[in-house]
This record gives sequence, structure tokens and C-alpha cells, in this order.
Amino acid sequence: MQVRGLVLATMLLLTAHPVAAARHATPPPGPAAKTHEAELLAAGGGDLQRQIYEARDRVLPALVNVQPVVRDFSSGQKEKQRLTGSGVVIRDGGYVVTNYHVAGQSEEILCTLWNKERVRARLVGGDALTDLAVLQLDYRDYLKEKPRAAVFGDSRILQSGQLVLALGSPFALSRSLSCGVISTTDRYLSSDFRLPSGERTGFFNTWIQTDAAINPGNSGGPLVDLSGEVVGINSRAFVLANSLGFSIPSNVVKDVVDQIIRNGRVERSWIGVEVQPLQELEDVFAGEQGEGVLVSDVEPDSPAEAAGLLAGDLLVKVNGEPVSARFYEEIPAFYKRIADLPAGRTMALELRRDGALRSLDVTTQEYGRPSGIDFEVKDWGFAVRSITKQMALDQRLESVNGVVVGGVRGGGPAEEAGLLPRDVVRSVDGTPVADLEQFRTAYQARIDAGKTRVMLHVRRRDSGRFVLLKLTPAKAEGS
Repeated sequence: MQVRGLVLATMLLLTAHPVAAARHATPPPGPAAKTHEAELLAAGGGDLQRQIYEARDRVLPALVNVQPVVRDFSSGQKEKQRLTGSGVVIRDGGYVVTNYHVAGQSEEILCTLWNKERVRARLVGGDALTDLAVLQLDYRDYLKEKPRAAVFGDSRILQSGQLVLALGSPFALSRSLSCGVISTTDRYLSSDFRLPSGERTGFFNTWIQTDAAINPGNSGGPLVDLSGEVVGINSRAFVLANSLGFSIPSNVVKDVVDQIIRNGRVERSWIGVEVQPLQELEDVFAGEQGEGVLVSDVEPDSPAEAAGLLAGDLLVKVNGEPVSARFYEEIPAFYKRIADLPAGRTMALELRRDGALRSLDVTTQEYGRPSGIDFEVKDWGFAVRSITKQMALDQRLESVNGVVVGGVRGGGPAEEAGLLPRDVVRSVDGTPVADLEQFRTAYQARIDAGKTRVMLHVRRRDSGRFVLLKLTPAKAEGS
């Protein structure tokens, strides 16, 4: 089993190596510690110190160290990785919220509670687009006091400069606490940022930025205000930077968790538009009005295209209500406004095109799965993933036909033949493969027949390419 941290581009998803986390657990304050607290307060620690202690005591019993075993196919073969992260009990019944990149693709989960006891948990569901996942603790063999749920506050009322606490398991050191302030309440981070599993995240929300120390292993832990309420779930930080941590706002967390517990997933609508900030282009597109949402692209075969929306249209009203996105920070809220509508709902749009007002009706569609199902092509030395509609749009693929290569095993037949990650396999020995099921059938038929030469036709960027797999008998047997 492989164990590693996860670092992507200039952003860090805060998972870490599980270094005997439970043995480092800090016990709840005992009588001596309580006496020392009283002495500190009497010596001038004052109200601030008291608030920190009280906030700590309200949340610490709900803190959970999360140790999942997750699947990874990026090396071209199925590998298991044991990670460690953090979580917090959000609802009675043992419901725990953590990050999707921590446990959203887990096969098994072990959790350490506030009292150092370990219990297993199951994955209830996850949402890559907000990087959130919900677990449920298994209390069947647990006879001790159950952790109480933390109270989740209102992230809309947070202010820059407000004191907060970050709790979690940095570097697998469970039940750790740091203190800092909120740097900004609505930080926009690129929606092109991707999780290790390839999905985009942060598409529908801005982030709380804090200088409270957040390190690998803090992922999924709570950001807490001085009243002891959870105002965010810690998720990411800049690599090689100090005091730059980011949390998912609690209001986003509550909405996503409610849907996952109720439905097992988050349901969203989609119309297929991309927008950009109006600020630098408002003299061209908005004139004197200075308001609206600028459409920068319309996805092919989307509801927006079917309704006649064009790049350069300026949306001014949605269902009779004014909309605007002059700044990057306002873009996620616009996307969420559409996503929150039921699929199949008709939206009345008012827009400005070439200086004239127009009206269009657009019928929303279900957003669909952002990512497909992984499959290890063991004897041929690579892994593939089924293609969903959202994957095809997100990765600018021509269609959903075929399977996309997720990883190529070093030294295997596929690497020797020149197959590359992100190639889209369209046919096997001239037989078209429209989806993962057809690819599996073609693969198994050739394994059963003992074939030693297999011709793949792949789509690489904007051109087709043949890739010949040469399978010696030893390699064909998977050795």
C-alpha cells in the first residue's frame, strides 16, 4: 500500500502521512490544566483567553481524525493509499463532514475520536465540486460516550480580522489547534483547480482565507469562531507560503451535507454557459449601465446553445431578478444560482445583445456526474476512465464516445507502445468502443483469445493515432 501527500500546482490539498495519529491525541483538559487556565486568566489572560478556551471546549469533542484507504489509478494500475485528514461531527447519528479529496473515494475508513477510541466509518456520499464528503461513524461495537455534534454558524456574517481557531490533524498530529484571523471572507480561487482524482472544485463558492496555521492533515477540520461555532471546513493552502489557508464557508457545507444525507449526492442544474468578470469590459458590453453577467462561451449541445445564447451576450435578469458579476468574486454565486434550480425548469433570461434588449427561455438540465468510473487494464499496462458529459465538456473532448486513459504503468506494453495519459481510446482492433462497458468486453475477449498484438485507435488532442500493443505471452499473463 502506497502512502503519500497530495500536492498540485501551486495549491496544496491538506492530506498527510498518518504517523500514529491516535497515540499523539491530546486528552481533554484535566483538573491541573483547568487550574492552570484559571491562573492564566487571573494573571491577565482576560476575556480573550477565556473565549479561546471555551470555543476549544465546545468543538474539540466533535473533532475526528480520519484515516481512509483510497483508490488511485494515476500510475496506470490500481493502488491503495492510506491517507490521514480531519473531520468534525456535524449531526447526531455519527455524521462527520470532511473533504472529498480526503475520503470521497475511500474503500475503508478508520476514525479516531476525541477520547482516543477508534471506530470504523462508511462513506455516505461526496461532492467533488465543493470538495466535501460525509461519513457515518459505525457505533455498533462502540459502547462509550458518543461525540456530540458541533454547532455550525453563519459564514455570511464573518468579518476580516475576526479571530478564529483551526483544529485538525496536521502531519497526523491529531487534536491540534492553531489561532489566527480571517484575512478575507470571499477569496476567489481559480475554478480550474483540480483534485487528485481529476475533478474541478470550487466552482460554486468563494473561500474563507485565514492566517491560522493550516498544514497537511488539516483537510476536513473545522475553522471555529470564538463563540465555538464552526464557520468553515479547512481544505487547501498555498505551497511554500506562510499564513495562507483556505476554508469552505459553513453555509456551503450545511447545504451540501443536507443534500448528501438526504439523497446520497448533490443535485444541480446546468445550462452550459461560461462567464467572465465584466469590470474591464463594461465600456464595451454594458455601456452606462455597468451591470450584468458577461457570457464568454456557450458549450456545444447545451441548453444555452439550443436557446440561442451567444458569447458576448450580457445577461441582465434571470427570472425577473437583476444579476451582475463585475468581479471574479461574484461569478461562483451566479453559477450556484443556476445550479440550485430544479432540472427541467425553464429560466426566463433578459439579455443585452448589440445594444438591444432581448428575452430568451432556457430549460435547465441535470448537471450529471463530473467524473467517470475507473478501470485497470492490467494486462495491457494502463488504466482508463469512462467519459461523462461533464467530463467531455470540462476537458474539451469531442464527445463522450470511448474511454480516456487515466494513467500508464511504467515498463508496461502501453508505455512501450507510446500510449499517453488523456488519450481517448475509440476502437480496439477496428471495433468501436462507445463506452467503458464495450471497452471491457473488447479487452476481455482479447485476453481470452490470448492475442499478442492489439491495435488501438486513439484521439490525442485534435488528431487520431494508432497505437500497437505488443503483448508477449509473459506480459499477456500480467507478469
